[in-house]
Amino acid sequence: AAAPPMQQEWNTLALRHHAARAVLELRIQQPPLNLLNQEVRRELGSFFLGQPAPTGVRCVVFASGERSFCAGADLREYPLRFDPAVARAHVDNAHRMILALVESDTPVIAALRGPCMGGGLELALGCGYRIAARSATFALPEVKRGAWPGTGGIALLERLVGPSVARRLLNTGETLAAADALRLGVVDEVVDDEAMDQRAHALATEFAAQPATSVRTMSELLDGAFRAGFREHLLREAGCF
Repeated sequence: AAAPPMQQEWNTLALRHHAARAVLELRIQQPPLNLLNQEVRRELGSFFLGQPAPTGVRCVVFASGERSFCAGADLREYPLRFDPAVARAHVDNAHRMILALVESDTPVIAALRGPCMGGGLELALGCGYRIAARSATFALPEVKRGAWPGTGGIALLERLVGPSVARRLLNTGETLAAADALRLGVVDEVVDDEAMDQRAHALATEFAAQPATSVRTMSELLDGAFRAGFREHLLREAGCF
């Protein structure tokens, strides 16, 4: 098992306890846009595989940086993927990360600011609840460069918005403002930018105050069937690379 989050050093992540250590704030620390590279993916996978940690963490707030939650993949790594072995290693790393997030029974609330694009949106879709600042924007634009969401985003988006809306968003790569993302079900709440962090931590504190056994059991009942299907989706997805 991975080391508990507070018992190892992170190169690309920042962590901070709140609410008497029951709420843990996590953020990617790769300013200004918090792009996803292989090290970020590896550390996020290790973090979520370490949940629940023996530190009393009952809820995680996956927070944004000053400008962005995560603006997507670091495209500077893409030329490396012409090597099939490297491409497969990158896919395995991304799938390890998103599966660890989706299968975590510790509630994860995403607090989304700025551009949330591509792999960044896939990360947000993998969280249990999404609060967006009014300035946030959302897209899965991979189709525009001849690719597709390769970190489970197709299944995660369809789960929230249904196949027809998912098909439209995927096939156009259109960018959604926060209000449109709320209307379609991509996010769960929209708040003023200056209120987002406070709202996310207030909800996390409320989640963390509930009996842990009840929360874990409800997570398993809510998500168990989807998780089984999601594992199958990732296998099919890997076969497309």
